[in-house]
Formats: sequence, structure tokens, C-alpha cells
Amino acid sequence: MRLPGDGMSWKEFGKGLYQEISHDNVTDLAATVTYYGVLALFPFLLFLVALASVVITPAQAQALVDQLAQVAPGEVTKIVGDRIQQLGSQQNVTLLGFGALGAIWAASGATLALMRALNTAYDVGESRPFWKVRAIGLLMTVIAGVLALAGALAAVATEPLANAIGGPVGAAILWLRLPVAALVMMFLWALLYYVLPDVEQRFKFITPGSVFGVVLWVLASWGFGKYVANFGNYDKTYGSIAGVIVLLFWMWISSLVLLVGAEINALIEHRSPEGKREGARSMRDTGLTPVERAPAPGPPARAAPAPLRAPPRRRRIGGLTALAAGLAAGILLGRREA
Repeated sequence: MRLPGDGMSWKEFGKGLYQEISHDNVTDLAATVTYYGVLALFPFLLFLVALASVVITPAQAQALVDQLAQVAPGEVTKIVGDRIQQLGSQQNVTLLGFGALGAIWAASGATLALMRALNTAYDVGESRPFWKVRAIGLLMTVIAGVLALAGALAAVATEPLANAIGGPVGAAILWLRLPVAALVMMFLWALLYYVLPDVEQRFKFITPGSVFGVVLWVLASWGFGKYVANFGNYDKTYGSIAGVIVLLFWMWISSLVLLVGAEINALIEHRSPEGKREGARSMRDTGLTPVERAPAPGPPARAAPAPLRAPPRRRRIGGLTALAAGLAAGILLGRREA
């Protein structure tokens, strides 16, 4: 897989990416993923709380919400945080656990929507059986929950650990928690790009799409949060549902960035000589049409060089003979007239 600039100029890359985004209606796909994501958000939070109740305390759960506030807009943090506290206050852990099983099924709807969107980004249709698609959706929902919880726990545990160690080592641990969190998110995105679309490809931890997506997502989330806090008038426009509108907009931005990252990977692979062409699923499939696969016509298998060279010689000799005969006939006729 080539990086932009390796045989493809940045201008060609930008033009091709714009055409792919426009052709695939990525903004509409992001809205679709957002819709299913909102429906799956609170079941997913139920699953996270059930999973987290095994390993963390309510105080640590609040620390997770505080970590989310550093990236997401305040309204998003408030909605998610309130729901986590409500779920965490339930005493019936068994009921919460059984509810989490149903929540996984409900939350996988967003994963299936993302699967369809990634198929569009790679210009392929879904050919896998229903049971396999659903199994992949459930598995990736669980993996996403585990990785999200692991990353959040690492972010929460880093500060006490750094304070306990102290000195330059403690400062280095504090500094490293953001890059480590970014690497965990990058791994999750690379896993989504590898597993969800119905195409055969090699797993790569670092891809142009995952790097671009994670960096842009962090910047976009931070910038959108600053805009809402300082310049946005969502409270005046939407009133009591302003927080929900901000949540929808933030999820749409996140979905858009995730799909643009997939478009980047697909574009680079389709333009790469060793990659699949558009519409190809298998790595061995070049995507050529039957006409393009047909071998080009070549020379006959048995070509006798001597007979091919002989006719020109005969024509050349015959032409000289005819010329000499014509001259002789002209001389004879001239003599008779004389």
C-alpha cells in the first residue's frame, strides 16, 4: 500500500479523494451510521457499565467520564455521564448482566450500519451470509467495548501511578498516556477497517486512513467542543434538547472522519499496482473485465520465415523481368515503324 506521493501526487490524491467522497455520498452514510449509533449508544453504555462493574468502583467510573470531558463536548459528557451514573447505581448486578447481553445485540446494529458503509467505501456489495455478518457485528461490538474500557482504565490509572513514582519517570508516564490512548484508538480503527468490509486484505496496524482518522477525530472533537462552549448558541436555538443535538452532531463528525479514513485506504489501495482494483474482493482478483483478461492476439505459433521472405523476392524479380520485356517490345516496335 502506497502513501500519497509515492507515484501519486498530492494533487491527484486530493482530487481522487474528493471524487470518492462525492461518489459514495459519505456525508449521507455518516448520517446513517449516526442514526444507528444513537440507537445503540445507551445499550452499549449498559454493556460497558456491566463490564466495568467487575473491575472498577463508582468513583473510577466518574473518573472515566472526566477523561471523556477532555475530548468530547460538555453536553455529550453530561448526557453520557448521567446515564453511566444511573446504570452504575443499580444494585441488581445479575439483572444488569443479563441486560448487557441484550444490549450487545442492540448495540451491534451500529456495527452493522458501519459495515454497510465501509462496503460502499470499498465499492463492494455484501456477499457474506446473514449469520456471519451478525456474528462479526457482535464480536466487533464486544471487542470495541473491551478496548474502550481498557483505554479508559489506562488513562484513569496513569495519574495515580505517575504520582506514586514521581520524578522524571512519573512525568514521562503522564506524557505518554495520550499517545498510548491514540495508539489504542488507532488499533481499533485499523481492526474495523480490516474486519468489517467484505474484502480480503492484510491486517496493518498503521494505515494512512487510521492515522489520518484518529488525528483528525481528536482535532475535530476538541475544536467542536471549543466552538460549542464559546460560540455556539445551541441552548437558545434548541432549548432543552440542545445537549441531544450536540451529541448527534458530534457523533456525525466522528462517523464522517471514520468513513473518510476508509476512503483514504481504499483510494490508495485501488491506485497501487499491487492492490485490488475497484469492485474486487479477493487480493488475487485484479478487477479486470473479461475483455481485459483476454490475451492479446499474437503472431502465429508456427511461422515459417523462408516462405514469408520468398514472395517479395519473386515480386521483385518478376517486376524486373516485366520491365525488361517492356523495353524490348518498345525497341522492336520502334524499329518496325522506322
